[in-house]
Amino acid sequence: MKHIPDEKQIQELLENSSPIPGARLDKRLSTAPWTPRMVARRRFFVSATFAVLIVGTLIAATPHGRAWAQELLKYFTTVSTKSIYPFPTTVSVPTYTLEDQLVPQEINSVDNQTCEGNISPISSTFICQLKDAQNKLEFAIKSFSTHYVQAQFKFMWLDQDHSILRMDFQGHDIHYSLTQGVGDFPQDCPGCVIYEGAVQPVQVGDYQAEYAKGVFFFKDGLDNGMEWNPDEPVYQLRWKENEHWYKLILSTVDSRKDYPDQEIQGNMIQIAENLVGLNQGADQLTAGNQPSVKDSAGFTIKEPGWLPEGFVQASYGGWSNLTTAPRVGMQYDHIFNGQWVNSLLLHQMLIPPDDYQTLRREFALIYQGQNLVNGRWENTSTDEEVQINEGTGYYLDAEEANAYALYWRDKEKEYLLIYFWATDFGGRLDKQAMIKIAENLR
Repeated sequence: MKHIPDEKQIQELLENSSPIPGARLDKRLSTAPWTPRMVARRRFFVSATFAVLIVGTLIAATPHGRAWAQELLKYFTTVSTKSIYPFPTTVSVPTYTLEDQLVPQEINSVDNQTCEGNISPISSTFICQLKDAQNKLEFAIKSFSTHYVQAQFKFMWLDQDHSILRMDFQGHDIHYSLTQGVGDFPQDCPGCVIYEGAVQPVQVGDYQAEYAKGVFFFKDGLDNGMEWNPDEPVYQLRWKENEHWYKLILSTVDSRKDYPDQEIQGNMIQIAENLVGLNQGADQLTAGNQPSVKDSAGFTIKEPGWLPEGFVQASYGGWSNLTTAPRVGMQYDHIFNGQWVNSLLLHQMLIPPDDYQTLRREFALIYQGQNLVNGRWENTSTDEEVQINEGTGYYLDAEEANAYALYWRDKEKEYLLIYFWATDFGGRLDKQAMIKIAENLR
């Protein structure tokens, strides 16, 4: 018999799941990259930063140690208090109009042996995506060594304008994230800072570094600010190698498991000291032989044949504990004048054995604010029935989260197409346009 989680357990699942754009329940480490577009998308900041204990007196006792510690403070964006007050919110006034004309999409083709063709997060291998990123950034990228990290590649996020690359990997019970760039560390977002008293100087090889454990979290809802929790199993290591900077984040899946801090710190330093590059061969890189998402999902993945004009596929690293079947998520973004405007997320997975594990239930709990009754989900919304390819689907309204969705099934899979928009744009993608996208997957 399946164990049915109660409300408290579901809340824990929600808090531990990776955020999808628009989610209002994220309290812990964000597994999707922080970008300026997220600021427009949400009116709060996801808690995503980390720290540990005060600098040891032995290091601080020497002039060299004091200078080292002062320099290391520049690696993290810190605050001097253990509480962060609520962030001011403003009501956006539409300043642009969205044109929702749909345009046909070319069939994506790529040769993963030579990495030629259209590189994509879905159809291309990790190695091909890494080669493409290195060509665009024009500096040597480092990644995890297969001798020190055994994990599955999840997603890659590239900011070519600011020369930043982030890669995320999922191990058995540990999530790894490696971000790197040139110049100075980017300023962290206001909700992503750490408590300054939790910074500890360490060393990565011959380079000065900074280690941290903990996270700010929303203590009593989004309107009451955030509070520092040094016990969260989220760890971060930052260091510089000449003009290059690196940020390694490690978070454990089970917060109740006892991971000795010194062991974690030592392992992270060892991982950092043994990063490898493409020039050392694919067999030396973690996930170096991993096939593309399309080739490894275990079912046929469908992609949109039509998309709104201006939408392009983006890397998407979200996945969730709320559903258990294999699933794939694809994200398509609309950027206007360098700012995020809209996103479409297309989720698909094998039909689950019961309604307790469906994508529709997940949307209801995260975006529509529905709750569990006696440990079970009972759909209390007034979802509208629609026809999708002569089958029955549902149009899901989550206006408070600035999101709408379509949910439907075919003989093998179920689908969830979510649309998010920025409130400072007038108009949005209408229901008929979303239905056309859903009816023309291929």
